[in-house]
Amino acid sequence: MKLSEDQKIEAVELLAEIEHRNTINPLLLHKYFPLQQLFAEDPTKTKFVCGGNRAGKSEGVARYVIEKCLSKDKQRWWVAGTTFQDSVTIQQTKIWGLCPKHRIKYGKYDVVNGFVNRKLLFDNGSLIVFKSFDQGRETFQGAGLHGVWLDEEPPLDIYQECKMRLLDFSGEMVVSMTSIRGMTELVTEIFEEYDTIKSQYADLVDKELPRIAVHGNTKLYFLWTQENIFINQERVIEEAKLLTTQEITSRIYGLPTTLTGRIYVKFNKQIHVLSSIEDMPAGKYTLYHVLDPHDRKPWFMTWWAVHRTGSCYCVDEYPNRNFNEMTFDDKTYEEYSEVIKAKERYLLGLFGVKEIHKRIIDPNFGNKTVQLVKRQGGSASTTPKKELAKRDLYYVDSNDALESGHLKVREGLHYEEKDGEIIVHPKLYWIATCDNSIRHMSRYSRKDIEGADGDVKDKVAPQEKYKDGADNTRYFYMSNPQYVEDRVVEEEIKKKYYVK
Repeated sequence: MKLSEDQKIEAVELLAEIEHRNTINPLLLHKYFPLQQLFAEDPTKTKFVCGGNRAGKSEGVARYVIEKCLSKDKQRWWVAGTTFQDSVTIQQTKIWGLCPKHRIKYGKYDVVNGFVNRKLLFDNGSLIVFKSFDQGRETFQGAGLHGVWLDEEPPLDIYQECKMRLLDFSGEMVVSMTSIRGMTELVTEIFEEYDTIKSQYADLVDKELPRIAVHGNTKLYFLWTQENIFINQERVIEEAKLLTTQEITSRIYGLPTTLTGRIYVKFNKQIHVLSSIEDMPAGKYTLYHVLDPHDRKPWFMTWWAVHRTGSCYCVDEYPNRNFNEMTFDDKTYEEYSEVIKAKERYLLGLFGVKEIHKRIIDPNFGNKTVQLVKRQGGSASTTPKKELAKRDLYYVDSNDALESGHLKVREGLHYEEKDGEIIVHPKLYWIATCDNSIRHMSRYSRKDIEGADGDVKDKVAPQEKYKDGADNTRYFYMSNPQYVEDRVVEEEIKKKYYVK
């Protein structure tokens, strides 16, 4: 289509007007990336934006801070970087580039020195004060604030000091960072135990990585360099070829070292956890029981219900208090048997079935020879499996293959979303009252995957702290659970045990 001279003049004038308005108020044309938008809409008071290099984390937070200051009168924000030069180069440059110039009351700016007196005052009385970590903790004391933005990882004492400044106004903390310093104090405190809310497949490392996570009252967002449409993505791919997997994970996907060791990243409380048994689909179920016995800590037990569709639901567990806070459980075989039978009486009645279809036990400790008290001139040895059989509780050994078990469970957790709708549903679910199982599934991790020399180890064993609930799930799902219409009593199991 050929434009007339009048149309050409009109187009030039329109572009000039757009450029003028953008100079006066750049926010009019600025758009958040999708994950930045979720971050901006999130009311959580403490938020971390962990991004790869050039992932847009600083620009997104700069806009967020400006909008917070303009949305209410007399807001007070601190904006701090590693050094004052970093503050000028990154934070002050981003804020100057995005802030509406007609709203500035005091804030002369130049590209070399940033804002005069390190202050930007808006016409509604809101004030941004620019600071830097190299000023020391003492300079972060005293004031009551509505918000703090720390760009790149701060020293732990400055982070904690800033948190104290927010108490008066119930203010908010935002930290934007690319974690390349390893397991520092702050990274350990914030990222050691987190729950994944949303995950996504990352092609450069060929695995699922978290996109949104939560730790206590802190929300974590992970921005990817690959999503920045304003940089050359072919260059990113070429640069990645020169990086280790760990460096790619940190520099492109924004994850601190500790997050890369999570085994079930796909586990998502919003997807895999149901509020109550009433949320399970209607119909009949087949019940399974899984036992992971111990001699130095409580036995870990779960009960599963398998629907005719093949979906599996963890409906109950033992213990029913925080497993990781229990150093031991002094129950005898008889007392544990009563716990199991009491649980099962309730579940059998609830689901309207006659029997537990199968009981599964950890083959390691389940078959471990243990000594009983001395009897009439001698001692007797037994196994947990035999002792339970004497009490009419018959167990089969689980398949304890570790890596294939992890793959199997990942298959059960797998789901796919499209346009906010689940189009591929997972096979594994947990009822919200199964606190220990849920906590362990979301935090089950490998030990430090990075050696002292910085190299990533090929094989790393899982950590002990959250493995019990995850092991229990693996034992269950490796048994290939199925819905069974009419249960046939497994007499061959009972025949293995002769009780006098």
